[in-house]
Amino acid sequence: MTTLRILSSLAFAATLVFGGCNKKSAGPDPTYDKPLVHMNDVDDAHAELARGDGDRVRATYKPTDGIRGAAEPLVTIVEYSDFQCPFCGTFAQTVHELESVYPEDLRVVFHQYPMPMHPQAPLAAKAAIAAQSQGRFWAMHDHMFAHRASLSREQLVEAAGSLGLDKAQFEADLDSEETEERLKLEKTLGRRLGVRGTPSFFINGRSFSGAMDAQALGAIIDEERAFAKKLMDAGVPRNELYARIMRAAKVAGAR
Repeated sequence: MTTLRILSSLAFAATLVFGGCNKKSAGPDPTYDKPLVHMNDVDDAHAELARGDGDRVRATYKPTDGIRGAAEPLVTIVEYSDFQCPFCGTFAQTVHELESVYPEDLRVVFHQYPMPMHPQAPLAAKAAIAAQSQGRFWAMHDHMFAHRASLSREQLVEAAGSLGLDKAQFEADLDSEETEERLKLEKTLGRRLGVRGTPSFFINGRSFSGAMDAQALGAIIDEERAFAKKLMDAGVPRNELYARIMRAAKVAGAR
């Protein structure tokens, strides 16, 4: 996809996605007929090709994480983010726009990484997890980024109600040990990958940080789409792409 086509597509996508902001995600979270193949379920065939330039780490995720986008992606972005971070909000908008440009090729995975300087970020992270238990992770995600100054407990509970959630269940999930443990796990995974600030993200295992603009991010996505197509040309099934790339990638911290 040329830069001109990306930019013209983004101009249209922006009116669809953020012109009406949360309308795109007001419905239930996406569901998939079957999970992608896991890296433990593939062998080392094609490992050299799947390694690419070699500068990739194992940015893994679970089917129960906050996921949306392509059912069998060519490109997967695993993001570590903070709902009170202004740069994360900017990046979320950019990713939204690119999801509309690459609906069949791009998958986005959101992991929580609230930063210490943002006192309301941990509660907001739990709110997204609590909303997911009622099938509205992305609706809450979009709402909180659109209202970063309104993340008190009372405001989040009211937001849950406005999104059609059962508020009593939402509060119970907000305070649950399971939600707390998931938040801790996602932060631990981020630290192991070297995340120190937000937004930090991994594109098919390649590490990036900062609120990258749509043109730059789109160019990387196109690079990774071409990389994925080379793997498929070599015989890798589409549903095994991320598993093969992750199996060939480095374990974070390993030399």
